[in-house]
Amino acid sequence: MISEAETEEGYLPAQLDGGGVVKVRSYSTRAEQSKRTCLPLWMRWKESWGILVAIVAIVGVSVYNFSSSDASLRFHARESVEDLAKTYGAEITRQIRVSVSSIQALEAIIKIDRCSSSLEDFESLASTLITTYKGISNLQLAPFGIVTYIHPLLDETQDNRGALGHNLLLDPGRKEDAIRTIRDGQTVVVGPLKLLQGGIAAIARRPIFTRWAPRYLPDSWFYRNGENHTRNCSDTQTRNDEECYFPGPPEPDGTPTYFWGFATMLTRIEDLLASADLSGLEQGSHKVSGISKFSFQLYDLEPHPSLADVGGIWQQSSSSESLSDGVEAAVSVEEYGFHWVLKIAPFDGWPVVSEDFWRQLLLVLPMTALLGVGLGVKVLLDMRKNAQKMDQRAKYKEEKIANTILGAVSSLNHFQFPMCVLSIEDFKARGRLIQHEEARGQGLLYFFDDPDDVAITCEAGLTFVSHQWAGFEHPDPQGVQFRAMRAALEELAEKVQWIWVDYSSIPQTNSFLQQNAINSLCVYATCCSIFLAVAPPCVHADTQRELNLESYLARAWCRLEKLSYETCTWNAGEHRAYLCDGMDVSQMDMSSKNQLFPQELFLDVLGGTFSCCSRCHPNGMACDKEKIKGVMLGIYWRLLCARRDCAASFSTEDTLQLIGSNMEKYFPAKHEKCTEAGLTSVELFGGYLPTLEKLFEEDSSLDEGQRIEVSGIFHPLGSIPLEGSRLPAPFMTKRFSNSSDGNCGPPSLSSG
Repeated sequence: MISEAETEEGYLPAQLDGGGVVKVRSYSTRAEQSKRTCLPLWMRWKESWGILVAIVAIVGVSVYNFSSSDASLRFHARESVEDLAKTYGAEITRQIRVSVSSIQALEAIIKIDRCSSSLEDFESLASTLITTYKGISNLQLAPFGIVTYIHPLLDETQDNRGALGHNLLLDPGRKEDAIRTIRDGQTVVVGPLKLLQGGIAAIARRPIFTRWAPRYLPDSWFYRNGENHTRNCSDTQTRNDEECYFPGPPEPDGTPTYFWGFATMLTRIEDLLASADLSGLEQGSHKVSGISKFSFQLYDLEPHPSLADVGGIWQQSSSSESLSDGVEAAVSVEEYGFHWVLKIAPFDGWPVVSEDFWRQLLLVLPMTALLGVGLGVKVLLDMRKNAQKMDQRAKYKEEKIANTILGAVSSLNHFQFPMCVLSIEDFKARGRLIQHEEARGQGLLYFFDDPDDVAITCEAGLTFVSHQWAGFEHPDPQGVQFRAMRAALEELAEKVQWIWVDYSSIPQTNSFLQQNAINSLCVYATCCSIFLAVAPPCVHADTQRELNLESYLARAWCRLEKLSYETCTWNAGEHRAYLCDGMDVSQMDMSSKNQLFPQELFLDVLGGTFSCCSRCHPNGMACDKEKIKGVMLGIYWRLLCARRDCAASFSTEDTLQLIGSNMEKYFPAKHEKCTEAGLTSVELFGGYLPTLEKLFEEDSSLDEGQRIEVSGIFHPLGSIPLEGSRLPAPFMTKRFSNSSDGNCGPPSLSSG
């Protein structure tokens, strides 16, 4: 016997069979069986192992990020603080430009003020500018270089009374700079500099030239430090043009201008930086990368001599110890020629990794793992859900395509909209093409609800009239088409008693009924005994283009009508098609080798011209290419049935070979729809033909009596099938005979 212990250990005992041959039996241990049977289902999925790998990768990345945070924290913090410095620098630069532009506003007012009336309201004007432009301590006007107007003259922060009467063009300390400013004709900004009355400020001065200023400056004198300085410009003998004559740029009309005086803007640093709120950096108004308090410093790269002793520094925070490792941002205005620098650094120095870094790491790791597992489960569920959705969409699309094909095929054997015909007498008596709704209202239309009902009418001569429209709204505005039709019908009088023509036989105002009639176009053509193509020369009423046989052959609808009739194999051996070019009526060669009407031309329906496409489908107009999809699918099915159920003619075989040689040309998967908004790609026959051929194979595998019945293969009266047919069953199951009164119409014929 083999003990249980031996079996569990996996021994392989030998047993002797009857022939003396040693047989070795293999036993699986319980542990191995347990490993195979107890393995969780999720562990057997390859996707699950992929998710586990992703979880491990997420945790590893988290650990790596924490380990590298010590090096990256300072780098990212410096970048963030540098962006903050740039933001403040941009605000200071903006405020400087805005504040300085106030003196340009003053200049504009002085230039248009011939009588200097604005000087009387200078205080009100200056107050408005200071309030509007901000960052301004005071505004000054110095006619002929003498400071005469200052606002505010005196307030709690400044006393400017000592500057009144200061002659900038005679003061030895200011004269040279003032004359240079006049000669340059541009705004000059000086500073920051220390003011005599205390504080630091920047001064912007702009020369003003007007057509109202005198050619030469008036005589003037200035007393300073015990010295008297004078300027004599009225005496032509002693006048110095370097000090008396300052012409400016001419006006647009060529009028010369001369120096009127200076407009000056003085801004104390406190006023200039008020909008930027630099103090907020030190007070913790901004938090960047966990840092809320900053030290800052503003200094001039080319300082004024009054600030040389402090290294050009003209504004800084209370503490500057950490600025040795600060970031810098430029505060420059090139047009005014100054370059300042704003330096910022964390108030307490740059941060390092916190003391509880490892505690955070131990806390984040399990959370990351938990999130990773949750994410993995969600990904698996989403994958399963998406796969189901994709499968449902694919099935839905397949079912939609199959239903569309079956609907198109079923339409081959019945009318989706009654076939409406007119008698030849009624048609000619109207004297014009009349709209379907008008003909219906006058009781001129005869309605056939079933193809069987039209069978006897085919014997009486039912003509399918194909023509091109000579207008977008009306097919025959000048009556040319009608006259050609009437002439052709009179010549075919012995063969024709009824007529089908699109404008009268298809609804024109109800788009739903119109589409149903279009879907039955192939069946209408099947039921007709004669095809009449009418292509007289005329001019399109809307496009003014010449219409003739060539344009007829290019029209997609004309191609479709001809193709629908031509694919009826019951009339393939007879000359039942005629062409009227406006002069003569001639028989059309229905063979596939016809040079005038080649088979590939009429098969290329989608390559023909559509009026809707040429007009780019205005106001959301539906595209005719999409309307005829079902008709084209039905024609292809009928061709396959013709080859299967009867001895296919050369025309049928040639047509199928043409389709097979270039399926995309005759049945394109998509088409580019032109709209008022541009081109849009629209699905057309993508995936339809393979499904149609599959359905046809399934239909062919059925017994003959169970197959889908298709019209147009046998003679409408079902008397004798085409030669070589393998299907003797008639085309129609319902039979009609001529009524006793000699009427050629079927007994069920009713006028509508």
